Amino acid sequence: MTIKNRMFLPATYLLAIMGSVMFLYPLLFTVQASLKDNVEIYNDKPFALPTQWLWSNYHEAFSEGKIGWAVLNSAFYATAGTALALLLGIMAAFVLSRLRFRFREGFYLYFTTGLMIPVFSLIIPISRMIGTVHGFNNFFVMIVLYGVFQLPFTIFLVTGFMKGISRELDESAMIDGCSPARLLFRILLPLTMPAVSTAGILAFFDIYNDLIWNVLLVTKDSMFNISVALMSFIGEHGSARMGPMFAGIIITIVPTIVVYLLFQEKVESGLSAGAVKE
Repeated sequence: MTIKNRMFLPATYLLAIMGSVMFLYPLLFTVQASLKDNVEIYNDKPFALPTQWLWSNYHEAFSEGKIGWAVLNSAFYATAGTALALLLGIMAAFVLSRLRFRFREGFYLYFTTGLMIPVFSLIIPISRMIGTVHGFNNFFVMIVLYGVFQLPFTIFLVTGFMKGISRELDESAMIDGCSPARLLFRILLPLTMPAVSTAGILAFFDIYNDLIWNVLLVTKDSMFNISVALMSFIGEHGSARMGPMFAGIIITIVPTIVVYLLFQEKVESGLSAGAVKE
């Protein structure tokens, strides 16, 4: 290690520690708040440990807030919507990156323009359109909607990665009699898994945490996702039972933490590789 690196090493560790505290503290606060009542949360010492550990908050989150069903619904929406986005995105990326045809760049720009459109500008037209086809409280409609909204980023990321793969593979596969479908799913797809994994994980998290579309298009309790279920702890006049709400938050973030810890290397490698390939 050089002298210059040794000089910057303490500062690097200090910044890493400060960053860890900043990101971990909200989680630790949520954990301890999930075991308190409103009085302790709002008292003069909100950061102190609870005087009485109210594990009943977690039971209330499951029984009254129906957090268990909400987590299952969110996981279902996220899994199905991500699968749809990846399937359509991979096929679109194959066409845009490997085939030569007129207006190819125009189509690519058309798909990626979705990244620049604010979602709030689409609330009224999409709600009206779904209302005309009686699509409220419909799992299929929600999955299609979620999948379509994840398409622009999926196409952008996978296309950029796939463009960097040598076209000699295509030529060799075609000479051996490989069909386009087999070329995509048997040869190119395994090579693009870093980008596909990254797009899939980011889409999963985005759908899992959705609030807007579930509020607008779902009125049945049995179809609520986690974001809407957490709102059930807020009373008519704005009063909230904070203990059960914090308990529900802890329950809902555990699956996302586990998924990210399992696939964080794929996310990082996919983002960096996609940036280089593009």
